[in-house]
Amino acid sequence: MNDFQTRLRDIALLLPGTEERNDEGKTAFTVEGAAFVRLDQAEPAFSVRTADGWDTVDLSTNTDWTMIEDRIARSWELAAPAELLEAGGR
Repeated sequence: MNDFQTRLRDIALLLPGTEERNDEGKTAFTVEGAAFVRLDQAEPAFSVRTADGWDTVDLSTNTDWTMIEDRIARSWELAAPAELLEAGGR
């Protein structure tokens, strides 16, 4: 895992109920089985769940980590069950 992937992993795993799943060079972070962050270990980018599907964030041009943390948290909120949202989430 490179530096940006490690940082993404650390951010995602701070959110309640998050699990990491790895499959054939791809990593997904899930909550209750629903993916909210996906990354391909060969690319400096990751995808987050949005209300309309998935959005890719290119880390080769965007390293505003405050914005990235917010995007991941919002993505988690879209995937998390109500019980976790009510428990405080982030």
